[in-house]
Amino acid sequence: MSREIKHAGSNPDRPIPDGDSVVLGEPMELGGKLAGLSLPRQVMALALWPFLQNLMGVGVGFADMMIAGRMEQGTSAEAIMDMMGASMYLMWLLMILQGAMATGAMALVSRSTGARDMKAANLALGQSLLLGMASGVVSGVMIWMVTPTMAGFFGLSELATQYVMDYMRVAALLAPFSGILFVASSCLRGYGDTMKPFFAMLIVNAVNVGLSLFFVYQLGWGVKGLAAGTVIGWAAGGAFILWFLRPQSKTRRKAGEVGEPLVLRMENLRYDMPMLRRIWRVSWPSMIEIIGMWSVHAVGVYFIGTLKAGTMGAHAMVVRLESVSFMPGFAIGMAASTLTGQYLGAGDKEMAKKAVRFCWMVAVITMGGAGLLISYFNTEFLALFGNPGTEQYEVAAPVIRFVGLFQALTATMMVMKMAMRGAGATRLVTVYSFASMGVVRVGGIWAAMHWFDIGLLGLWQVMLLDVLLQATIFVYLHFKGDWLNTEV
Repeated sequence: MSREIKHAGSNPDRPIPDGDSVVLGEPMELGGKLAGLSLPRQVMALALWPFLQNLMGVGVGFADMMIAGRMEQGTSAEAIMDMMGASMYLMWLLMILQGAMATGAMALVSRSTGARDMKAANLALGQSLLLGMASGVVSGVMIWMVTPTMAGFFGLSELATQYVMDYMRVAALLAPFSGILFVASSCLRGYGDTMKPFFAMLIVNAVNVGLSLFFVYQLGWGVKGLAAGTVIGWAAGGAFILWFLRPQSKTRRKAGEVGEPLVLRMENLRYDMPMLRRIWRVSWPSMIEIIGMWSVHAVGVYFIGTLKAGTMGAHAMVVRLESVSFMPGFAIGMAASTLTGQYLGAGDKEMAKKAVRFCWMVAVITMGGAGLLISYFNTEFLALFGNPGTEQYEVAAPVIRFVGLFQALTATMMVMKMAMRGAGATRLVTVYSFASMGVVRVGGIWAAMHWFDIGLLGLWQVMLLDVLLQATIFVYLHFKGDWLNTEV
């Protein structure tokens, strides 16, 4: 008996596998974990676990700040908070190559899963893991070498610089493990399984917080203990994700996938140049974009470093609090990215557009609401990091009040860009992101610092202008529709 696949807006001339018929009205049935689900249920299935993962990630970020903020008193405490601000950007730099490989891996796996070509999806998984591990080793060595230079570039005090050196020289050891975990998690998300990446990060964060508390307060290792807990946490998460992906996993057989599951086979870890080229073709524009984003942010951090001592720590607090609103936005963006890749792989451009617009609406509501929450309760949130009566906290409070009001704009920019990356249109995203950030963030911040006496709030106001411009650009590009024709 033939099985009906209901969908709206797909090409009526597109052949349907296995003799299935087409009835208009519902989205085309996808493969993998998303088979048989309506669009809202697909978004929920894809976004729920990333949301919980982001919630947990924000929690562990808060935990690190809380541990750091209570490690010392007076000038040393201020220097440690400045170290936490600088280390956020150095850790971002550490993970640029890995994040780019993960973008290419997710695009290839989601397209292959949508086309029900699991042989190609599993090959993409194996080859992406090779790239992820290699990029992790390269980035770890790089961050080990550049940390002293970057500490000077950020304008840190001598004490804060020493803290950064102690922290990053240990933290750099996590790079190979994060490379494995980033790529494997992205492949699973592209396949439609967002639950296992959540559990992997749950292990990372539980081990991280538990060991960091032990190393810092029981063994007295200071910032080195904070970094050591992070390294061991990432190693544990990487081991879990590889264990789960093994072909013999009973957990996978109970997961309920339609067709062959996404598994890691030894033969797919052998060098395969055609697949490596496909992954690299999607990944390198994303890598350039992320490097550009990091460089632009680094310029902003450089200007922050020229302000009075302690401003870097205040900036770190704002970034941590802003990440509260990123929890739903990033989760919905991940759903948009996966659905875009799978629907395009299935040949259904109309459903790809519909999925992105539905995700956009949900992200604006949830992320905008979260932004209002952190704006209104800014002092209560800041109190989590230590004594709210210090000058650092007084500098951070008006900034977070302002930033929280505009998170709906950030949600728009985030979902549109992530959806286009899911389609493989990474070059398009890179070009327009660079143009906006170069003009507004670099040029605008330089002009503001040169002609006006602005502080941290003024710098964030200029950065929000960049978010507004990018949101406008990518909404226009979405409705123009050229990104739907990207080949990967």
